[in-house]
Amino acid sequence: MAETMTTETKTEPTDRKKRGFPRALRIIWIIALAAAIAAAAAVLVYARYTKTHYSISFYQETSGKVSRNIRIAVISDLHNREYGENHETLLSDLRELKPNLVLFLGDMVIREEDDYEPMLAFVRAAAEIAPCCGVLGNHESERIYSLGDRDLPKRFEEAGLTLLRNGMREMQIGDDTVQLVGIEGTAYGFEEYGGREFMENASVDPSEFCIVMAHIPILFDAQISDYAFDLGIAGHVHGGIIRLPFIGGLYSNEEGFFPKYTAGRYVLKNGQPLIISAGMGDSKNFPPRVNNMPELVVIDIRPS
Repeated sequence: MAETMTTETKTEPTDRKKRGFPRALRIIWIIALAAAIAAAAAVLVYARYTKTHYSISFYQETSGKVSRNIRIAVISDLHNREYGENHETLLSDLRELKPNLVLFLGDMVIREEDDYEPMLAFVRAAAEIAPCCGVLGNHESERIYSLGDRDLPKRFEEAGLTLLRNGMREMQIGDDTVQLVGIEGTAYGFEEYGGREFMENASVDPSEFCIVMAHIPILFDAQISDYAFDLGIAGHVHGGIIRLPFIGGLYSNEEGFFPKYTAGRYVLKNGQPLIISAGMGDSKNFPPRVNNMPELVVIDIRPS
């Protein structure tokens, strides 16, 4: 009887493409995870760096109302932060810059922190370098009106900071007189805090260079730009927290995502320049600054 030969056909358990796809996916996932970890680490390193370092941004304005260069240093949103032991790093820079005025744009403190003696010590030292004037920020206002810290303005005044709370002061610098105007109020409280009434009755001399300070920048666009002045200065928005290349700041409390006003020089509707500081501190640890160094602003006003 003849034997029957049978041939078995062996089949591959899986197709090559099916076997290769999961491996490629794993590689992509590993690369993506590594990139995410590296990016997170870079952000943390940068955030730590910004706790102890800042940049100096220089602006130049010209005017026929001044006969010599007038230099102004702007301190905004320091939020209880010290640069160097006893502020010596920041104070050393101020001494080297030789400003004629130091202007404080508010938020020296953090609303929840009761001890702000280091900020008072900084004002005392800064006042030995140049006259210091400024406005209150929302953190100071919340401490005063919500937390009952009624002595806060007096303590800063006694340290050497002239607070302009809907007020004006003339500063003599050489042969020139600079008018400083300080506006009090929240983004939506211009009338409530008396800003409208004050500006309507302010005696601004058109022959003198006039600087208007307000902590919150959108006050200029909506409320202040119709009045007569030569330069506006503001802070508050911390540069938009995260700054995107070619786009700018990501977020502000008043304007939401992709705000108009974050940091830098702007021109208001009636032609006045508005310079906004990115600030020198943070009120919270999150979100951290990204691509957004704390900054000391220096403005030179030169004769035209």
